[in-house]
Amino acid sequence: MESSPRKKRNLSAAAAAVLLLVILTAEPSEGFGDGCNDHLSGSYRGACWPLFNDNKCGRTCIDESSDNLSGSCDLLQCWCHTKCDSTTVAPPST
Repeated sequence: MESSPRKKRNLSAAAAAVLLLVILTAEPSEGFGDGCNDHLSGSYRGACWPLFNDNKCGRTCIDESSDNLSGSCDLLQCWCHTKCDSTTVAPPST
């Protein structure tokens, strides 16, 4: 029994939607990359979707504390980024 072309298109569309969802939620944050002084926002509410909510997350983080430089979405959560200083980051080994 062959499946109809319409069912194949629906399956392809569903697979594409799932793949897009995985890509959007797995995208690394555009933060500082080393995880230095990243912490979850205490006041951001709801799911934080990369590309869609990064600006809202950043504003929330800056409003939370003057120590926060920015914020970005990662793993559906809002992460605030603060400046790293020499006491936070170990010097490179020689």
